[in-house]
Amino acid sequence: MPLPADLQARLSDPVFWRAYFFDADALEDDDDPGDDDPGDDGEAVLTAEDGDDVMGVEFPVGGGFALVLDIDVELRMVTLEMRSPAQADTLQLGWDDDAHWHPHALRWDELDLIARAAAVHDHTVRHPGPVVALASRFVVLDHRDDLGRITPLVDAAFGPPPPGAQRWPGARDWLHRVDGRRDGVTWQRDDAGDWMVTQDGDGTDFTLYSARQPGGAFPSAEWRALLTAAESTLRDGTPPAPRTPVEEAWTEETRTGAPRGSLIAARFGPSPLHGSRRFLLGVRLPVEGRRRSWSVALREDLDRTLRDAGRGWAEPAGSTTTPGRGTTEETLEIGVLDDLDAGVALIREVLHRHDADPTTRITRAYKPLD
Repeated sequence: MPLPADLQARLSDPVFWRAYFFDADALEDDDDPGDDDPGDDGEAVLTAEDGDDVMGVEFPVGGGFALVLDIDVELRMVTLEMRSPAQADTLQLGWDDDAHWHPHALRWDELDLIARAAAVHDHTVRHPGPVVALASRFVVLDHRDDLGRITPLVDAAFGPPPPGAQRWPGARDWLHRVDGRRDGVTWQRDDAGDWMVTQDGDGTDFTLYSARQPGGAFPSAEWRALLTAAESTLRDGTPPAPRTPVEEAWTEETRTGAPRGSLIAARFGPSPLHGSRRFLLGVRLPVEGRRRSWSVALREDLDRTLRDAGRGWAEPAGSTTTPGRGTTEETLEIGVLDDLDAGVALIREVLHRHDADPTTRITRAYKPLD
């Protein structure tokens, strides 16, 4: 089943990817004239006029099974499902939205298997390519995952940024969305032999949200059957002719029976992201008596400053309204990458530049930083 033409066209559009990953300024709400212009940084925003905002795609893996994605850009919702020949309707595996998200549905090894099987089943579906680019947001990593086997595939799935793109997804961005390795996330088999995911503690920088936890509503038997079908396709089918070094590695693994990811790790070397991590912070910003444009300008400056330094990002995370006083506080969520002290220094610099209230608090795990 070829990739839908409208979706294929968008995979090279940086605006689509910003909207797909729910970047705060990527989707313009034409019905709210009070909003500050999200496109004033010179990059376009996604609007209804850009085309259909609801898209679906299926990636067959053989035997009547398929991985299914339903994408609603305007509602900021992406749903991961599976199709089984034994069921009339698709079965939900996970979902990502702005309300009650449960995106942590897949082990990396499962997604890699499905992407390989989809490429063997239909040689027009490249791996690494759309399966990994679109569905990898539903992966969650634990301490046993070897980034050397993973990040070359993720980077190649998104490909190089087109000329002029201010933002473009890649392995670093992806890793910091799905990385539970330092926050107690563990994949383990239950009594029936099915993989389940758990988290020990609440997690300081990563919180697990998954229907695949023990007792959750995950279709384990059907999922096991899909993976079996994918293994059969990979075993009995013919890999596509490779076009890139990373395709050469995985197709050779398939032909020779080498462990999956072993030749990728050997040929590309240790992942440069091996020690990379994200620190999740909050900023509680008093705004009483300020114009909304002030807090928007501060947040945009903070986001730009962190991104330009390769040190993270900032986005709105809520506000507090007091009766008779209006909005008294806004909350920002900030991801600081790799160097916490350097990131906090940049945050303080931007707060000072905008004359923020001295009572502004920077927090981590809801506790103020000194």
